[in-house]
Amino acid sequence: MATKRVPQKAIAADSTIADVVGELDKPVEYVRRVLEKLERCRRAHGDAQVRLGVRGRSECPNYLIEYVRENAKTLERVTHQDAAYSGSTHRELAPRHIEEARNWSPEEMNITAVSALIGRLRNPNAPSSRFSDED
Repeated sequence: MATKRVPQKAIAADSTIADVVGELDKPVEYVRRVLEKLERCRRAHGDAQVRLGVRGRSECPNYLIEYVRENAKTLERVTHQDAAYSGSTHRELAPRHIEEARNWSPEEMNITAVSALIGRLRNPNAPSSRFSDED
């Protein structure tokens, strides 16, 4: 009889990577790989942010990389999806995963916040910076 795998812990619908970092299997490696994808997006599009997949396993949740551009005519800021990635392999997921909005947290972290997070993970005893993670 096959037993159904149950996630160790549900991911709150509005989580960011910072919220679940304590649940990750390999937090430094996970955040480093996400940061690589963010850097690639920023080089290509001038901006990058990440949303967490909230329907998977909290030990290695999938994530969605996005960028924001200002519409030249309306001056409205428009978010564009770059790619979604598997949290366990860090390989790109099929575009159909992106389209399912309920898969993704409404909260994002920008590249600066993710960089600060990996700094804290790598050096947890460093005095905290006067700069906040918040935008």
